[in-house]
Amino acid sequence: MSETLGDLFAKAGRRFPDNVAIASLGRERTFAEVIDRGWRLAHALRDRGLPAGSSVAAMLGNRVESLEVYVGLALGGYTAVHVNDRLTAAEVDYVLTDSGAAGLVHTDGASPVAAQLTGAGALRAWLAIDDAPPAGAESFDAALDAADSSPLPIEADVEATALIGYTSGTTGFPKGVLVSHRAVVNCIKLVPFAYRLPLQGHAAFPGGWSFVSGLWGVIFPHFYTGGTVSFIPGATPDEWGRHMAEHRSTFTLGLTPLIPGLMAALREHPAALDSLQSVLHSGGPLPPELASDLVDLIGDRLVETYGMTEVVGPITITNRSDWRGQGAARDIFESVGRPLPTSSMRVADAAGATLPVGEVGELVISADTMFSGYHGQPEKTAHALRGDEYFTGDLGYRDEAGYYYLTGRAQDLIISGGANVYPAEVERVLLLMDEISEAAVFGLPDDRWGEAVSAAVVVAPGATLDEDAVRTFARGQLAGYKKPVHVFFVDQLPRNSGLKVMKHVLKEQLADAAGAHDTEGATA
Repeated sequence: MSETLGDLFAKAGRRFPDNVAIASLGRERTFAEVIDRGWRLAHALRDRGLPAGSSVAAMLGNRVESLEVYVGLALGGYTAVHVNDRLTAAEVDYVLTDSGAAGLVHTDGASPVAAQLTGAGALRAWLAIDDAPPAGAESFDAALDAADSSPLPIEADVEATALIGYTSGTTGFPKGVLVSHRAVVNCIKLVPFAYRLPLQGHAAFPGGWSFVSGLWGVIFPHFYTGGTVSFIPGATPDEWGRHMAEHRSTFTLGLTPLIPGLMAALREHPAALDSLQSVLHSGGPLPPELASDLVDLIGDRLVETYGMTEVVGPITITNRSDWRGQGAARDIFESVGRPLPTSSMRVADAAGATLPVGEVGELVISADTMFSGYHGQPEKTAHALRGDEYFTGDLGYRDEAGYYYLTGRAQDLIISGGANVYPAEVERVLLLMDEISEAAVFGLPDDRWGEAVSAAVVVAPGATLDEDAVRTFARGQLAGYKKPVHVFFVDQLPRNSGLKVMKHVLKEQLADAAGAHDTEGATA
């Protein structure tokens, strides 16, 4: 395979020139327009002294120009450094320095942060998609208007880095994940098969550009297949449902917190189901009871998957037959499916040996879409990438039919009185309580048991709850040693820019408070 990301985009532009590639905030761009402006960006960067192969940071919000940026960087042979637009100036400075970015392109929403960057003066190109660019930045539109639009030779090694995506960093600094042209192109061509995308479809996309997985998981695959990605961030259930019905959407994405809203949207606008072919669930475990309700509503349209930044795309998947009751999974509503034909997965013990069916261990992956390593961190690369396998740090098990199940992160495992407690299992049970809207479970030091199961919960609006009620409910659903010993009520859970709960922050904040709690028998 000798195709680069730029090659893939250029071919799509020739094949679907008049199709609408992107719609956002009442504006549209056709494929031909995106390609034309992409070439202009490539020339503009050349004109500012950035040769092909340079790294250019992209910190983008929901604008049609955002697609032009990624297409232009790929056409020009640049390495795109994805920067979450929710980051602070200090965090962005770290990413720019760590990646060695020589240029930066950002949208107007990121201008206040960009204006505070200490390293902006060292950039050779700084383009702002903003009517009033920050001091020191140039207008993106003006730069493109003055640039040539003729195609340049697309020359890049397929193993060269096409993208650098930074992990969320729930502890410490984030790591730069190096994604080759080979890996991202393989993913883009895999996703239409995995997610059942039709040719020239329409995606109602409630997400944005903040997360790098949205690029290769939704936006780029629709470009490859001639489809339209329509951005509807912050849409109410009524707006979401009406949009899908009016535009005959074939695909939508339901992040875990958005699933209730999606269900409300489809109940209000059932006509959307006439065209909707796939509903991708993403963004953390979906409680099995909610998954069952969702399937009752949408049938076999649900696509459940498991993946991560390092493996660039989906690893496991569910089939339509799974939701029709024709699969052999122990519990399909708790499973993330089986490995795709482009990957394999096993469960390993602490020594790396494969564990038998049903035993919990670390999930280890081999895939055609594997990342190339962590930027500038050979020790961490060697720890995670061993041969052709990636050791994920995620815990789970496999059933007799080859379906996989997640039980949590290895670093989050709680060992209480010698027994393993998986936080995801306890969190799932706590979220069954109507009074609880969010929950995070973690271990705190305990003199008698080693670690005490602890839970931080956010009470649902208008509800009242006390610690004993939480413990009693958990005890009715779980073995005694799994129920929370400590229950803390918080206004909100601390999350990083990737929206992942920072449990290390909860541990630091609540460790002292735990001493005031009555540490009842954790194995009662």
